[in-house]
Amino acid sequence: MTFTLDDTLSIERVSDDVFRCKTDQRYWNLIGPYGGWIAAVMIKAVIHDQADDRFEPVAFTIDFMKAPAEGEVILKRSCDRAGRTAAFWHVVLELPDGTPCARAMVTLAPHRETMVFSTQKMPDVPPPQEVERFRTEVLPVKWAHLYETRVIKGKMGDITPDAHSLTWVREADERPLDHVSLTALCDSPFPRIFLATGRPSNISTITMTIYFHAPLAELQAIGSDYLLADARCERSVGGFYDQHTSFYSTQGNLVAVSQQLVWYDRKA
Repeated sequence: MTFTLDDTLSIERVSDDVFRCKTDQRYWNLIGPYGGWIAAVMIKAVIHDQADDRFEPVAFTIDFMKAPAEGEVILKRSCDRAGRTAAFWHVVLELPDGTPCARAMVTLAPHRETMVFSTQKMPDVPPPQEVERFRTEVLPVKWAHLYETRVIKGKMGDITPDAHSLTWVREADERPLDHVSLTALCDSPFPRIFLATGRPSNISTITMTIYFHAPLAELQAIGSDYLLADARCERSVGGFYDQHTSFYSTQGNLVAVSQQLVWYDRKA
């Protein structure tokens, strides 16, 4: 079976560290590709052909500079340094004319047998099967239709004063989880300002960072199961707000944490 995400992330090598890909309307946002898709194709450009498969993503930061138009995009990557414990890559996504649209830093590292601890606990929520499925077809953006979303708190259209949401989410075609699909999914929570006001407004994610807390073997064990997205905002002021999301498996393990800074123009 070919999953939708993989079908849209077909990258072609131009030279050793240069690739090309085409944007896809299935992952379209209002004025360009869904940010999660852009992030996913950029991380794929780094990890898809790593010679040492012990090195997996542990951190990823992307800056969104310009929404690429429909059509071909170019991905240029380079390794700044690779050692025994970490490898540091950066990637630029640009238009064929050289206009940069996004830049990203990808940190890879092998996981080791070490002590395990965490201060994060998954919220006490009902299992996904007991939560009504959200009708994503009512949303005007195409990419949202590719996720199965079950909202516990923070439904679109309702005013949620604390801008906090709890949502079970997975890919609608039940694609098994890996670092590429997790990267895309990390951009899926509803914008905080939409929840705080109960209405949509103009927004644009400026930068997003993801910390991957689960090695690939743990993601493979999750498979096509749901993740709980616990998303909140610490402050919205001066045209920017932050969005912090913790993603948990149904077993309660913290899988990833994402942080975003989002531009908005709403005055009241």
